[in-house]
Amino acid sequence: MIQITDMVAFVAVVETASFTEAARRLATTKSVISRRVSDLERELGASLLDRSARSVRSTEVGAVYYAKCVRILESIGAANDFVAGFNSLVRGRLRIAVPESFNDALTTPLLNEFAERYPEVLLDIEADDDYVNLGDSHFDVAIRVGRLGDANLIARPLTTFRQWLCASPAYLEARGVPRSPADLAEHDGLIDDSAEGHGNWQLWINGEVRTCRVRERIRSNGSGQLIAAACAGLGIVQAPSILAADALVSGKLRIVMPECAPPASQISIVYPRSRRSSQKVQTLLSFLGERISAIADWDERIAALQAGS
Repeated sequence: MIQITDMVAFVAVVETASFTEAARRLATTKSVISRRVSDLERELGASLLDRSARSVRSTEVGAVYYAKCVRILESIGAANDFVAGFNSLVRGRLRIAVPESFNDALTTPLLNEFAERYPEVLLDIEADDDYVNLGDSHFDVAIRVGRLGDANLIARPLTTFRQWLCASPAYLEARGVPRSPADLAEHDGLIDDSAEGHGNWQLWINGEVRTCRVRERIRSNGSGQLIAAACAGLGIVQAPSILAADALVSGKLRIVMPECAPPASQISIVYPRSRRSSQKVQTLLSFLGERISAIADWDERIAALQAGS
């Protein structure tokens, strides 16, 4: 039978990328952590971790199992909080850091709905694409794209998105459709200076993500501006599905070289361990987990578009 303590040990190893650090976090020994993870793998009949002399990483099934364990443990924590009397009226200031790039499409509709449901909560929201160190800041939670940073933070996966190379039909008719990364040298690039890769494109080539330099036509730190430029026929943009879905579904943009789209990026909500018992934080977590699927349909819409083309 799978034990909750085994799940706790596994989650700690994933979050710290170390059996030693996981043992320190849980105030036990490395051998105890190793035994609990081994017991868990034996019960499941699957390898959850890739172990080497230098690092510990989740296997593919381990990454999925980790996300499910996090939700199970949070549910147990929420149940314990209820019994302990934390089910009081949700009120007070809740300070949230959100990514500016996705604010309009993702966080604004969700947080507006949260504010309507919990009128006693004062939302203090800062939209900025810069990395926020929650350990040194006044924020209660942050919505983060990609890397999670500090292993001492608790992270809850919310949703994912893809990055697609897109251009307008008029541009592709005039300049031709690129078929390979080498073809991009003959095209105008609309470059997001704030994206991962520092202005270059991250493409999936021969089974790995590689950086691709392109000829710049427009460089900006505003994804929306670059998508509008692509719709106007000014070049090719690598755009997140969150922002590009409407233009793709309406036909203003077309995906090129879909096989070069890198693997999906994750969006998570992260918070310090010191906020774990905060009723405001737990309420926000539950709300986002409940409502995210109502708006996070961008990849499904694009997949349906590709299936029909």
